[in-house]
Amino acid sequence: MSDTKRKQGLNERLDSLGREVVRAAAMDETAAEAVASSPFLYARLRARIKAEGERREEGERWFTLLGVVWRAVPAMALTTIFALALFWSASVSTRSPSTFSLESLLDTRDAGIQHVVFADRQPLSSDEVLATILNEDEREATR
Repeated sequence: MSDTKRKQGLNERLDSLGREVVRAAAMDETAAEAVASSPFLYARLRARIKAEGERREEGERWFTLLGVVWRAVPAMALTTIFALALFWSASVSTRSPSTFSLESLLDTRDAGIQHVVFADRQPLSSDEVLATILNEDEREATR
């Protein structure tokens, strides 16, 4: 529909241009010289050309923006779907058992490494952690 309107507008402008050319051809030499020697003819002509260019540019901005949106929305939707699929697959593959067995805590395969296992399984207090660190620092200083 807009294509036929565009063609119709173009045809109307071409018709008006043709009428202007015929009217200019029908003018005698003195009238043509008077129009050409008008002091502000070229300034007015440049102003009209500039105004027409701005009018067309204003209309084209919306079409350009629409073209960008037409391409960007599907790309962003595809990217979102891809990111969600990655997050979902990462959350599914990283599920681990919630508790450790006693066998995994007391594994003795690495005999050279000291293992510390607390039988009562209560968390250490800040004072106990600090005392342990200070004791190890004192041992290293005495060596």
